[in-house]
Amino acid sequence: METGTEEKKPLERWNSADTTLLCAALCFLAAVGFRNLYPDSVLAEGFLFVTEAALVGGIADWFAVTALFKKPLGFPFHTAILPNRREEFINASTFMVQQEFFSRKTLFKKIGNLRLIPVFVEYLEKPATQQFLLNEFLNALKKYIKSSDKDALSKTIANKIRREFENLPAQELIQDGGKWLRDSGKDKELFKGLVQKLKETAAKPETRTKLQAVLEKFAAEKTAQSSGAFSLLMMGFAQMLNLVNFEEAATIMQTQLLKLLNELLSDSPFQQKTFEECRLKISELTDTAEFKDLVERLQIDLSANLPIEENIDAALSKFEQQILSVNVKDFENLAQDSAETKNLGMIFVKILFDLYNQFVELLKIDSEIKTSLEKFIYELTARAALYAQPLIGNIAKSALNRMSVDQLNNLVYGKAEPDFIWIRLNGSIVGSFIGLVIFLIIKAIS
Repeated sequence: METGTEEKKPLERWNSADTTLLCAALCFLAAVGFRNLYPDSVLAEGFLFVTEAALVGGIADWFAVTALFKKPLGFPFHTAILPNRREEFINASTFMVQQEFFSRKTLFKKIGNLRLIPVFVEYLEKPATQQFLLNEFLNALKKYIKSSDKDALSKTIANKIRREFENLPAQELIQDGGKWLRDSGKDKELFKGLVQKLKETAAKPETRTKLQAVLEKFAAEKTAQSSGAFSLLMMGFAQMLNLVNFEEAATIMQTQLLKLLNELLSDSPFQQKTFEECRLKISELTDTAEFKDLVERLQIDLSANLPIEENIDAALSKFEQQILSVNVKDFENLAQDSAETKNLGMIFVKILFDLYNQFVELLKIDSEIKTSLEKFIYELTARAALYAQPLIGNIAKSALNRMSVDQLNNLVYGKAEPDFIWIRLNGSIVGSFIGLVIFLIIKAIS
C-alpha cells in the first residue's frame, strides 16, 4: 500500500551527524563574524580556532565515510571504494560466511551441542506424527504391491520353496519328521487313526464276505492238494452235514478282529506294547537304504506336483486385496471400538502400530539404541552441513551479485549506520577538542 511518500535510503537520510556538521559550519561563520568585530579579542580568536577545527574534522570524516560508498562532491581519486571493489567485497563476504560463520569446527561444535533424541522422541510420540509416518509407509507399500508382478513373484517363491525342499537331506528329513511325530504325540494319533480306519473297514459286511471267500478258496486249495479218495470223501461228507460252515467262520473271524481292534483303540497295556513294537519296526525301516530312496523320490514327486504357484498366487492376491482396502484411520476407529478383525490388512496395520510404539519406547529406555541413534544423527547432520557449506557460500554470493550498487551500499551502510554516524560526530567533537588544545599551546608559547 503506497503512502504517497517513499522512505529514503539510509545514505540519503538526514541524521544527527549532518545536523552536527551544519551546526559546526554555522558556528564557524559566527566565529568569523565575532573575529571581524573583535579582532583583538582572545576569546573570539579561540572560538574561531575551535569551530574551524570542528568544521574541518567533521568535513574530513564525512568525506571518509561517504568515500566508502560513492564519490563525495564528484572527487574521483580513491573514492566509491565499495562499488569499485564490488567483486573483492562479494568474494570476501562469501568466504567469511562459508569459512568463518559456517566453518567445519563451528558446525561440528554446534551440532555436537545439540541433543536431538529427546526432541525426536517427543516428535514421534505425537499422534499426528504417528499417523503421518505409518500412513506414508502404508501408501508406499500399496504402490509397491500395485506395481509388482505377482506372477513372477509367485514363481520365484515357488521355485525357491521347491529347491529348498528338494535339497533337504533324506536322512535329516526322516529324523526330524520322526522326532516331531514322537515329541508332539502325532505318531500315536496316526496309530489310533489307522486302527480306527481298520475297524471301520472290518465292521463292513463286505469284509465278512471277503473273509468267507478267502476261507472257501483256502479250503478248495487244500482239498485240491490232498491225495487219496478218503480225504475227498470226508470233505464231501463234512460239507453235506454242514460240519464246515465258512460263513459262520468268517463271522467269528470278523468278531474277533473287531475285538482286537477295539482293544488297540483303548488305553491298555496291549495297545502300548503294540504301539511300541510298531514304533520300533518303523525305526528299523527308516534306517534302510530303500526307505531313504523312497523318501527322496517322494520329495521329487511332491516338489514337481504340488500346486505351489497357484496357492502362493492366491495368497498374494488375497494379501493385495486386503492391504489395498485398509488405511490407518480404519485401524484407529477399530481400536477405539475395541473390535477384533481377521482382516489381514488390519492385522498388518496393527503390527505396524505395535512396532512403532515399541521403537519409541526403546528410544526412551535403551541407552545403546539412543547412543547409536545420536551417533547416526550426528554423522548424518554433520555430513549434510559439510555438503551445505559450499552451497551456503554460493547462495550468499549469488544474492550479493544480484544486488545493484545502491542496494549493496545501503545494505552495508544500513547494518552499521549508527557507527558511521558516530564516526562523523567524533570528527567534529575530536576536531574541536584538538583545535582548543592547539590554540592553548600556541598562546602559551607566544
